[in-house]
Amino acid sequence: MRLRRRVLSGLVALCALALLGTACEAANPSATDTRATGTAGTAPANAAAGAKDTASLSGAGSTFVQSMLQEWIKQYARVAPGVSINYQGVGSGAGIQQLTSKTVDFAGSDVALKAGEKAATGGPGAVVAVPWVAGGIAVEYNLAKVKSLKLSPDTVAGIFSGRIAKWNDAAIKADNPGAPLPKVGIQVVHRSDGSGTTQVFTSYLKAAAAPGRWNFPTDKDWHAPAGTGAKGSDGVTQAVKQSPGAIGYADVSFPKLSSLGMVEIRNQAGQFVAPTAAGVTAALAEATPKDDGSLTMNYTPTAPTAYPISTTTYLLFARAGDPTKTQALRHFAQWALTDGQNLTESLDYAPLPPPIVTAALASVSV
Repeated sequence: MRLRRRVLSGLVALCALALLGTACEAANPSATDTRATGTAGTAPANAAAGAKDTASLSGAGSTFVQSMLQEWIKQYARVAPGVSINYQGVGSGAGIQQLTSKTVDFAGSDVALKAGEKAATGGPGAVVAVPWVAGGIAVEYNLAKVKSLKLSPDTVAGIFSGRIAKWNDAAIKADNPGAPLPKVGIQVVHRSDGSGTTQVFTSYLKAAAAPGRWNFPTDKDWHAPAGTGAKGSDGVTQAVKQSPGAIGYADVSFPKLSSLGMVEIRNQAGQFVAPTAAGVTAALAEATPKDDGSLTMNYTPTAPTAYPISTTTYLLFARAGDPTKTQALRHFAQWALTDGQNLTESLDYAPLPPPIVTAALASVSV
């Protein structure tokens, strides 16, 4: 009996020690686990270069990158608590205008600055352009009974130019033999605001469709006569969602969250490819770096797995801005290009290919 009491006393003591250890770990999680796990993915909480920065940064621009930036900002606050970042998705065109007028510290844009925009922001080299995440532009559609839709570049161009007006058109049938295509009109929805997403999408149509199939400018503004406009990627997606028979374009996260269909696009290899992260990264591998840090996209990539309507999105900021803010912004960009890339696929973006990351890191080094 005495031996049994001693054993029980020992077990109680061990349990007490175990509970104390658990409580200590809960009070000081960094003592045993230094991981920072986000809701959308995992970004290791390594010692960030900007951990001791103190700055308040404001940005505006691309709606394409907005979801990614929101998650990056949330996670970066854990490794650089002295840096607060606010970003408004107002469209690439409006973001560049705000950067030019110096009402924001940085802009997000799905396309690099044009010559006139470079002049307005201080001339060549005055603004740093940093690609920091890649993504696919999905062609989203609302057809309840069509779960899978495949389209060739010529057919996409025909739909968005207004030449193909019915879902049971012969060209769509040729891409989708046996599909239950309805005998209803196609409602095209496009961006009404100046958008880098529109410029990328129209650049793809110009490059990939047969000559003469897309005769409209490749621009941030929509110039084709077909369709109705909606503001922002969220506005386009909402309009498509509310209109059976509608079709539009937006980054992948919008149609995915709205349970809309996404078209598989035929690429140069003759394969119908969905806008997956792997397909986007394969397409970005065929982009050509330029001296100013931007990329010349190849909208007719040859890799069998490449999704052709792929793009990078850029961080734009003044090279000679406020030193404290510029340093904090460069450090944030460094984190986004390293640990931040771990979060991309969980939010329906794609990590940049390593050679592009290496060049981008060099452009934001402090």
